[in-house]
Amino acid sequence: MIKEITSSINPIVKHLRALASSKKARQESGTFIIEGSRGIKTLLEHESRQYTLETIVISNDWKQAINLPDSIERIKMPAPLFQKISDVKNAQGILGVVRHTPYPFEFFPDTRNYLLLDSLRDPGNLGTLIRSAVGSGFDDILLYGDCVEPFNPKVIRSTMGTFAFAKIWNIGDDEIGDLLKKEYDLCVTSGAEGDNLYTTQFGKKNILVIGSEAHGVSDALFARASRKITIPLASECESLNAAIAGSVCMFQMRNG
Repeated sequence: MIKEITSSINPIVKHLRALASSKKARQESGTFIIEGSRGIKTLLEHESRQYTLETIVISNDWKQAINLPDSIERIKMPAPLFQKISDVKNAQGILGVVRHTPYPFEFFPDTRNYLLLDSLRDPGNLGTLIRSAVGSGFDDILLYGDCVEPFNPKVIRSTMGTFAFAKIWNIGDDEIGDLLKKEYDLCVTSGAEGDNLYTTQFGKKNILVIGSEAHGVSDALFARASRKITIPLASECESLNAAIAGSVCMFQMRNG
């Protein structure tokens, strides 16, 4: 059964607006919004331990058929009202409300490739790195320091649906210490003084650190690094942005 909503003062509309614009609302409710059919279909087709699709909202001009289990609430509203809750200028006409169920950081002592993001603030870069981590076969994404919230709508949109496959954890120094005690290599990207990424042999236990766009890897993590790596660049290019550098490193470390 589809619930019809036509008023902008409906409490459900207010809640959806809050999820689209407020980190506090997302954290307090344990839910976030995903827009577009791609991410919704991914959640429907692939069971996830962390993410559960709870509600589908469509505009009255949405024409595509979509099969939903009975457990998912259905809401329909006029297109102008849908546009008011959308985070994008030209809304597709469909969005989902997703519940995030956190669980403790899973520590693997023997083999793993972790991506550690150090105070990464740009939502587009975080979304792209999540997408690349899934695409390259990296296992987990670790958020350290003052990172952008992973359920920010811009982050979710930039993942192009791959967030459903990503295991994302907020960690601190204790978790990093535990990994280093198990002889994980803490690999930080460096300027010109590091080992050449393309000629370096990596083991089975790696933590790739990508720093913030403005400041790079923090001094604290740089000091703890067991390996410094450099991406060789043409002389005309001084550096790569965080998302591109991280993506290049992950694919080389995983498949090189």
